[in-house]
Amino acid sequence: MTYADGFMEEGQEEQSTYPTAFGITFTPKVGGALIAVLGLLGATYLLVNQVKPAWDNYQALQTTVADKEAQIEQKAAIQKRIEQTKQKLEAAKRTRSDVFAFFGNEPNLDTLLLDLNSVITSRQGKLQKFEPQAQPEGTNIVQDGSLGAGVNGKLKREVYNVEFEGTFDQVLSTLRSIERLPLLLRARDFRAEVGQGETPQKFVVNQQGRAVPSGQPTIRASFKLEALLPLTEEEAAKAATPPPPAQ
Repeated sequence: MTYADGFMEEGQEEQSTYPTAFGITFTPKVGGALIAVLGLLGATYLLVNQVKPAWDNYQALQTTVADKEAQIEQKAAIQKRIEQTKQKLEAAKRTRSDVFAFFGNEPNLDTLLLDLNSVITSRQGKLQKFEPQAQPEGTNIVQDGSLGAGVNGKLKREVYNVEFEGTFDQVLSTLRSIERLPLLLRARDFRAEVGQGETPQKFVVNQQGRAVPSGQPTIRASFKLEALLPLTEEEAAKAATPPPPAQ
């Protein structure tokens, strides 16, 4: 046997110390590669069976949290709109109350005769007639749009037939002063007749011997006086209720 043969036999003896399976000798290099492959397989297994479900669960929780936050923001926005609507409603109610305050109220209506007579007598005039005009039940509610469609079903009118007499200046001053009474009043169907009052017209004789009127002639003014008042809550509810069907 030569030296080389002896060397090969020794090398073969050394190689025979590594384990062999399935025709593969597990040298350190092969073992390292096998361990790396097994580690990769183990990592893949953990990724598929442990990490991925946890990640999917995390993503689902993130989606749920986002949905909840969106719902909370939506509820907050809705609540904000509700509060704004309430504030607008309260402002509208205050405005409505302020506007209706200009129309006066029932106590002002009860003293209308005294107030009107006071205005006329303070101008040296004389009140001749103050008669409430009869109206069928429910017809005194403003529904005809004569005052604007916005107040239909919200106001009522009480009508009085008024006559008084005085000079032209007294009549004009009285009509202007009526506008300052607490109630919102509207005069319509106004008529004026000269020299027909109860106070006789005075005459004087001028230098030509003719009788001429002394001072201003007496005027009798007549008109319908409408007092406009807001409906009470009970009246408004009754007006809003539709009438029963005809039998």
